[in-house]
Amino acid sequence: MEISNDTEWLGLEQDAPGRWSFELVPELTRFDSKFYGGTGIALTTALLEAETRRHALWATVQFVGSAMVGDRIECTVEELARGRKTSQVRITATVGGRVMLAAIGASGFPMPDALSTQFGTMPDVPPASEVGPWRPNVPFPVSMDGPSWLRLAEIREVRLPNGVRGMWARMRDHRQTRASLGFLADMVPSGVVQAAGRAGAGTSLDNAMRFGKTPDTEWILVEFDPYLIHGGYCHGAGRIWSEDGTLLGIASQTASMILFD
Repeated sequence: MEISNDTEWLGLEQDAPGRWSFELVPELTRFDSKFYGGTGIALTTALLEAETRRHALWATVQFVGSAMVGDRIECTVEELARGRKTSQVRITATVGGRVMLAAIGASGFPMPDALSTQFGTMPDVPPASEVGPWRPNVPFPVSMDGPSWLRLAEIREVRLPNGVRGMWARMRDHRQTRASLGFLADMVPSGVVQAAGRAGAGTSLDNAMRFGKTPDTEWILVEFDPYLIHGGYCHGAGRIWSEDGTLLGIASQTASMILFD
């Protein structure tokens, strides 16, 4: 079974069985040179598949710390259970002995003759080639060409039929994989805040992905699904569609909300 080699674009190096590490480079950070949440879920998905040699089914990351450009991040992967079809895995990443994220997930072998269906349809929106580039709605200057995760990704904003913001996204120099889906979809908090009619974002407390078939598309459409905002926290999800309308996965997040005047 072919497994995507996401360890390369993430810079992951295997130090021993179950032990990996990488240097945090600008392409894996936010605009402030801190660890980008999408990197966390991409990292988890890549390690899940690399260690088990099975396709990621779901993954959840809990962010308990951060890291800065230049930090060396060490990852421990534990295959807690390995069945005939499914593996259950735990991943911990540390910086200088300090835990920065903890993750769990599962991977498995897809059964070729098993039932396969999806529910709902992709929103009717213009293709990526017909919409303009995404610009961060933040109260501080941002260089779209500066060192950040946007060196690896291209985002274009689109308005969904229900009025909620959506986005087209692709990797600039890499094909789409399950890891790249999580890397690109890490904008749920800002989508939830904008659905409430405000400008803002969020500091992610978690990032979760549930995966379908292997991506075979250049662009993905993220259809944000805002849940609720309460007590300074926001909750929401996003459906991830291929260009031909195939539902590739679901992203969900809870974040500590940040509002901009």
